[in-house]
Amino acid sequence: MSHEMDDSSSSSEDEVITVDEMKVQELEDKILANPYDYGAHVELLNLLDKCGDVDRCRQVRERMSGLFPLSPEMWLAWIHQERLFLPLDPARVRDTLRGLYARAVADYSSVRLWCQYCTDVTSVLEYSEDKTREVFEQALSDVGLHLSKGGEVWEQYRQYEEALLQTIKDKLSAEDCSEREFLQDLHNKQRSRVDNLYQRQLAVPLSGLEFVMSEYKTWLGDEGAVSQHLTTRYEAALQKREKLQPYEQALEITAAPHEDEYAHYIEHVRKEGDPARVISLMERALTDNPLNSDRWVGYLQYLDQVLKVKKVVLSAYARAVRNVPWVVTIWTQYMLAQQRYNLHFSHIDETLEEALKNGFQDGASYVTLWKCYLGCHWRQERFSPLHTNGADAHVENNPLNEAFQRAINSINQSFGEEGDLSGELTCFMAECEGERDDLESMRLLMSGLFESRIYKEQSSLWLEYINLELRYGDVLEARKIFQKAVQCSTDYPEIIIQKFLNFEAIHGTMETFDSATLKCRRQQKKIDEKNAKEAERQAQLKKPAESKGKGKQNSKENTINSKNKNDPKQTTKSSSKKRKLSSDPSTPQENKRLSDKPSPEKSSFPRKSDSTEVDKSKYPLTVFVSNLSYDATEDDLNNTFKSVGDIVDIRLVKSVNNKSRGFGYIEFHTREEVMDALQMDRVLVLGRPCYVSECKEKSVDSKPEFKYRMALESHKLFVNNLPYTTTEGELRELFGKIATVKSLRMVTTKSGKFKGFAYIEYSDAESAKKAIMELNGKSMGERTMSVAISNPPSKSAAPKHNDSSLMTEKADEATKRKMKMNFMIPRAVTNRKPKTGISGSNPAASDSNNNAKSADINTNPPSNDSEEDSKKAPKQMLSNSDFSKLFQS
Repeated sequence: MSHEMDDSSSSSEDEVITVDEMKVQELEDKILANPYDYGAHVELLNLLDKCGDVDRCRQVRERMSGLFPLSPEMWLAWIHQERLFLPLDPARVRDTLRGLYARAVADYSSVRLWCQYCTDVTSVLEYSEDKTREVFEQALSDVGLHLSKGGEVWEQYRQYEEALLQTIKDKLSAEDCSEREFLQDLHNKQRSRVDNLYQRQLAVPLSGLEFVMSEYKTWLGDEGAVSQHLTTRYEAALQKREKLQPYEQALEITAAPHEDEYAHYIEHVRKEGDPARVISLMERALTDNPLNSDRWVGYLQYLDQVLKVKKVVLSAYARAVRNVPWVVTIWTQYMLAQQRYNLHFSHIDETLEEALKNGFQDGASYVTLWKCYLGCHWRQERFSPLHTNGADAHVENNPLNEAFQRAINSINQSFGEEGDLSGELTCFMAECEGERDDLESMRLLMSGLFESRIYKEQSSLWLEYINLELRYGDVLEARKIFQKAVQCSTDYPEIIIQKFLNFEAIHGTMETFDSATLKCRRQQKKIDEKNAKEAERQAQLKKPAESKGKGKQNSKENTINSKNKNDPKQTTKSSSKKRKLSSDPSTPQENKRLSDKPSPEKSSFPRKSDSTEVDKSKYPLTVFVSNLSYDATEDDLNNTFKSVGDIVDIRLVKSVNNKSRGFGYIEFHTREEVMDALQMDRVLVLGRPCYVSECKEKSVDSKPEFKYRMALESHKLFVNNLPYTTTEGELRELFGKIATVKSLRMVTTKSGKFKGFAYIEYSDAESAKKAIMELNGKSMGERTMSVAISNPPSKSAAPKHNDSSLMTEKADEATKRKMKMNFMIPRAVTNRKPKTGISGSNPAASDSNNNAKSADINTNPPSNDSEEDSKKAPKQMLSNSDFSKLFQS
């Protein structure tokens, strides 16, 4: 009977192991498909650890540490497992533990990890006294300033030194001691070390400092007293601790990751100007929340600007790119730091390749990365000892040119021309070619850029090209470029015209100046005609609204006339007004003519009235819907929003032809129904996302508010490079395996087409961190998915150019016209002098290259007239036709 039970137990164990092996193989296949699946690594490690498979546990941990920074807990578990084999092979295990400890303390700053390291240093690792002290000093440097827990490391250090002192005392007390003089000298040195440790610790604001002072006095005994200098430092440490204690208490009573608490704490410490404590505190903050990219950026900037220690700076950058690899700023600063500290260029190459493996949110990030790399290449070429001047530096296989071509191909392949909208990389490379005196290559690059319409229309790029030509080329070529720019630029052509005239005034003859003036007049005429057509189009769009207002006015006039028809005076006035109204195209006669046109099929939804205007008192109960298909009817809206509650009325705004204009209003009974309707923003109506917003009175100065947060959100993910066929259900299923998805937003075009990226929100930062570890780099369809913490750039931040930031900011129509008037009206006109015109030609101006190189077109707009001048002359607005006459005078 007993034998049968043993067999049954044995077969049960075999079955469990078989199931485990199947699960292990499944997880191995999962990791093979996606090496960055952090959750699969952890699950496999836990499974193997339960099975007691030490060898494969070691392999999994090694593989993980090559991809991710391991937490202090994971390092301690690994070290504990390796220590079990110490009796079997002491030498090998000691070497293994030494290597593990060195790698562990390099990942994160942990008091617990350092305490375990110091314990093993004095017992297991068998280090020499000097090496042991080196480890203790490193521990003090890393966590010795930790106010609440740093005292543990100090105490271990003192215990070690006191143990050595006691050993020497025991030898001295022996009666047959033959080396008493040597031991006495050794005793004095060791006692000095212990005393020095006490004094160092008592000067640091730490918890339990009073107890340490009591121990120190006991240790001194009758051999000495506490010095006045130490007493002063001790009291200063206590006062400093009192100031820091509230910040430590705030960390204790709040839940991780303590973002605000750490921010206030760090700000306070930075004001005190103690770099060691600032670094220690920042390391603590990063250990608690290693995925806070803003914290990493701030820490690295502090190290670059304040500490400037090569070993510390490069180590911090290496850890940062392993924790937040999606932040392009850290990669670029890492490459700059490597060049700053004279590392071999192969290290910069390796950093670039690692950065390219991580998916960034947009093409601009890749442009930033490549531009930094090209800048490193240029400095290497320009200032290295092997640099040669002139065209000799431009060889066929030049590393800089190869890197530039690779950058252009990579960005175009992934993003097309929209990847580098401002042409930064090409302009940078063209300037490098100009510095090499290779004008042919410089011109070839810039002319090739303008073959694309996207770049041809940008005034800032034309001015960049002109500046390059003036700096490195000649005036004749610059003039040709100006002539092309006047014809091609469309965003700010007035600036090109102004700069062209300034250019000819300085570098041209009377003949070239007159020719440029004629070209500018013609182009200005085209601009005026274009603006006039645009103004006419805008006026036509406003006519329906004006027609409604005049219709109401007609109704009012008819009422007045009927009341006063017996009054001859009133009748005369009324008939006069009637004649004026009858000539208006929006009169009832015209409306009758328009009403004769066939109207589309009427909606079955019961309308309260035909008016599309909303009573202001009903704004709180009304939502505004937009981006609707022109085919959408009231029935479609009713079917979509009837789940919210009973709909009072639906009013689609229509044109004079009775066609939908793509927006309207929906009125509900209660405010709660309105709030529920707002949650349906971007719901599909006839396959097109419907934008739902609150109904508010439109203000002249009002601007649409972006309802999504434009800052770091540690619990929200940005998922990029998704197939365009991805559905919301697929994303919810995939990311729901990590944790419950709080919200999911798939970004679409106005027509409802998916743009290939989405935002996924969890309830906590830990779930987001786990999702990044498991899903970043995972294949989805034919694409490799990129998962990162959501940290979109501020919408207020505008892209900057070298000398033309004005042109890169898109202003509204009114602002453009104001800019045009400011740039194009000569000072003579604004000062109201009798005669105006374009003057300033210089027949004696030279076309020589020397003059060309000494002049650089300033892309900043000319300054407006002074405030004093504007006060003297009354302000008078000039029309485009008035300005055109100036050229004819």
